[in-house]
Amino acid sequence: MLKHYFSIIDRYIFKELLLTWLAVGLVLMLILLSGTLVQLLGKAAEGRIPGDVIWVLLLFTGARYLILLIPLSLYLGVLLTFSRLYKDNEMAAMGACGIGLMQFYRPLFMLLIPLISLFMYLTLYLMPWVSQQAAQLKVEIENRSELTGLSAGRFNQSRKGDAIMFLKRQSEDGKQMQDVFLHQGDTKAQNPLYDQMESADLARRYKDENGRHFILFEKGQIYEGQPGTSNYRITRYEKKGIYLPEQQALKKSSRKNAVSTTDLWNSTRIDYRAELHWRLSLPIGAFLLAVLALPLSYTTPRKGRYSKLALAILIYLIYSNLLGIGQTWVEKEKVPQWLGLWWVHGFAIILIVYWWIKRAGGVKSFFHYSLKSAVKTS
Repeated sequence: MLKHYFSIIDRYIFKELLLTWLAVGLVLMLILLSGTLVQLLGKAAEGRIPGDVIWVLLLFTGARYLILLIPLSLYLGVLLTFSRLYKDNEMAAMGACGIGLMQFYRPLFMLLIPLISLFMYLTLYLMPWVSQQAAQLKVEIENRSELTGLSAGRFNQSRKGDAIMFLKRQSEDGKQMQDVFLHQGDTKAQNPLYDQMESADLARRYKDENGRHFILFEKGQIYEGQPGTSNYRITRYEKKGIYLPEQQALKKSSRKNAVSTTDLWNSTRIDYRAELHWRLSLPIGAFLLAVLALPLSYTTPRKGRYSKLALAILIYLIYSNLLGIGQTWVEKEKVPQWLGLWWVHGFAIILIVYWWIKRAGGVKSFFHYSLKSAVKTS
C-alpha cells in the first residue's frame, strides 16, 4: 500500500530520517540518563534515598527528558540527514532529475505526523501524570524512616543534617540494629553549645496501629549538656520511642506541571494559563524546528555534513529561551493571554520563510520555482 503512494526516493529519505533521529535521540538519552543514574546511586549510598526507588526515579526522569529530547533530536536528525545528502551530492542528483526541495517534505511529514502526534499526547496528558507520580514518590521518600539507607560500620547523617547515627550491626531488612550511637545538636533551648548524645544496645523501627512511624531504643543512655563542662546529665532507660513526623501529602494541584491539561484549560488562573500555553507550544515548536531544518541543512561537499550544526544549535537555544521568557511574560501579564507564545512561533515562521527565500535565490524564485527549481547544485 505504501509503495503505491510513496516513491522509492520518499521511502529512502524516510528511512534515513528515521534512523538518524533514533541514533541522535538514543545517544542524547544515554548521556543524560547515565549522569542521572550516577547521581541517584550517590544519593542512595549516602542514605538520602532508598535503594529500591532508584529505577523508578530513573524512569520518571527519563520520561521528563523526552520533552527535551524529542524536539531536539528530531531537529538535529532532519538537519544531519539532509546535510549528508548534500555532502554526498545526492540532493544535487535528485534536483537534476526534477525533484524540488518542497517535495522532500513528503517523506519528512511521513515521520513528523505520527511523531508530533505522539509528542502532543506525551506533553498534554502523559507528562502531567508522570509529574504527579514523581511528586508523590518524593513525598513518600520523605515520609520514610530516617533509618532507610543506614549502613552498619559507618556514620550516617539524617536528611536534615541535624543528627548523626552510628550502628555496629543491623539485620538484613534494616529494621533491627545493635550497638547504636546517636548524636543530635540543640533540640531544646536553641543553644549552639548544647549537645545530646545517646547510645543503646538495641534499636528497631516500628509502626503503630495509626500508621505512625517510630524508632524504639532499648537499654540505652542519654548524655545531655555542654561540651567542655561538667554540667552533664545522664539518663538511663529500658525503652524509648522517637516519633518520626510525616510530610503532608502533596495536593493534586500544588504544582503546575502536575495539573492535568483539562484543569488548565478550564481554569482562569494566570499561572495555569501560562502553563497551558507552554504545553501547547512544545509540539508546535518541534514541528516548526523540523520544517526549518530542511532549508537550513544546505551545505557543500567541501564544507561537510556538520557545517550548519553550530548555527542550528544557536537557533534552537534562542527559540527555547524565547519560549521560556514568553511563558514568564504571560504569567506576569506582560503579554495578553490571547497572544500567549504565538509571537515566538511567528518569529520561527519568519525564519523559515527567510531560509527558503535564501535557498531559492530570491523572492521571485521562491514564489515561481519553489517546487522545481529550488535545489541548487554545488
